[in-house]
Amino acid sequence: MRRLILILIFLLLSVWFGLTVLRHPGFVFLVYQPWMVQMPLWFAVISLFVIFVLFYFVVTGIDHLQFAWFRLKNWWRFRSEHRSYSKTQHGLTMLIEGRWKKAERLLLGGIHQSIEPLMNYLGAARAAHELKAYVRRDDYIQKAYQMVPDAEMAIGMTQAELEMMQEHYERAVAILNQLRKKSPRNPGVLKLLEKVYVRSADWRNLLTLLPSLRKTKLLTAEQYQQFEKNVYCEILRTEGNTLEAIDAIWRNMPRSARKNADVACAYVKQLLALHLPNNQSVNKEIEETIRKTLKAHWQPELAEIYGTLPFTNLNRQLVIVGAWLKLYGEQAAILLTLGRLCVKVQLWGKAKDYFERCLALGPSPAASLEYGKLMEQLGDADEAIKKYREGLQPGLGSSLTFKTNSVQY
Repeated sequence: MRRLILILIFLLLSVWFGLTVLRHPGFVFLVYQPWMVQMPLWFAVISLFVIFVLFYFVVTGIDHLQFAWFRLKNWWRFRSEHRSYSKTQHGLTMLIEGRWKKAERLLLGGIHQSIEPLMNYLGAARAAHELKAYVRRDDYIQKAYQMVPDAEMAIGMTQAELEMMQEHYERAVAILNQLRKKSPRNPGVLKLLEKVYVRSADWRNLLTLLPSLRKTKLLTAEQYQQFEKNVYCEILRTEGNTLEAIDAIWRNMPRSARKNADVACAYVKQLLALHLPNNQSVNKEIEETIRKTLKAHWQPELAEIYGTLPFTNLNRQLVIVGAWLKLYGEQAAILLTLGRLCVKVQLWGKAKDYFERCLALGPSPAASLEYGKLMEQLGDADEAIKKYREGLQPGLGSSLTFKTNSVQY
C-alpha cells in the first residue's frame, strides 16, 4: 500500500513538472567562444541528470573492475602459495622418510613462492648432505644466511650438526662457540656442544661445559655427578700416561670426584697400568686409596685389586678385608680377596672355605683358578684339574663380572 502511494505521488509530480515545463519552457545558453549553444531548460535538466547517472555508473564500474582485479591477484597469489606450501610439506615428508633426492627437488621447488624459505633451504641442505653433495649443501646454507639473516641461530645449529655428522668436529665446535657467544644459555647449542665433545673425546672441554648444562637444567644433579664421574674416568684413562700426569689429574680433581668409587677405581687401575710393582710409594698410594674408598662406598673391582697387591703386613690386610665382609656382607670380590690373602699366609683351610663360598655365589673363573692353584699346591691334582675345568667352561668370561654404574653419552 505504501509503495502504491509513493508511485502515485511520483506520477503526480511528473505530470505537474511536465505541465509546468510546457507553460514556462525557459532556455539555457552556453557560450564558449566561438561557440554558443541554446537548449530548453527541461532538456538541460534531463541531460544533466543523464550525465550524472552515466558518471555514477562509470565510477562504480571502475571500482568493480578494481575489486575484481584485486580478488584475481589474491586468488593467484594464494594459489601460488598453496602450491609452494604443498611442495614444502611434501618435501619435508620425503626428508623424514629418507628419500633425499626427491626431498631436495620438492623443497627447492617450493622456495621461490614461499614467504619464509628458511625451512626449504635447511631441509634441502640436509638432503644434499645425505646425498654426499657437500658443495650443494654449503650453497644452500649460505643462501639461507642471505635470505633470512635473522635466523642465524637456527641456521648455525643446522650447519654445526651437519659438520658433526661428517666428523668435522673442529668446524662444528667453531660454529657452536660463535653461536654460544650470542646466546650463552641456549639449550640447543649446549646440547650440540656436548655431543661434539663426546664424539671427539674432548673431555677437558666437556668438563668445562658441565656447569652450563647444569645451570640450564639440561642435567639434573644426579646426572651431573654421573657425567662428571665418567668424564674424569676418561681423562684418567686417556691422559694418565705417566706417574706425574696421573698425580696432576688426581690432585686437580674436586674432592667430590675423588670420593667417587668409580673415579678412584679408574685412578688405581691407571697406576697399576704403569707396571711399577717395586715402587713402594705407588703401592702405598693404591692401598690407601682402595682402603679409604671402600670404607665409605662399595666398589667390587677395588676389592678384587686389593688382593693382588704386594703387601708386607698380610695380617693387617686380612683384618681390613674382614671388616669389609662385616660391612658389605658376602660379596664375591671380598671372599676372593680373603681367599688370596689366606693362601699367602698359608691358612689353607680358610682359603678353601672362602673360595667355596665365593663360587657358591655364582661361577667365577678367577675364583676357580685360585682354588685350582691351591689344590695343586696341596697335592690334590684331580681336584685342581676339576677346578681349572670349571673356570674354563664357555660363557663364564675371563674375570669376575661386576655391576657398575654407567652413563651413556
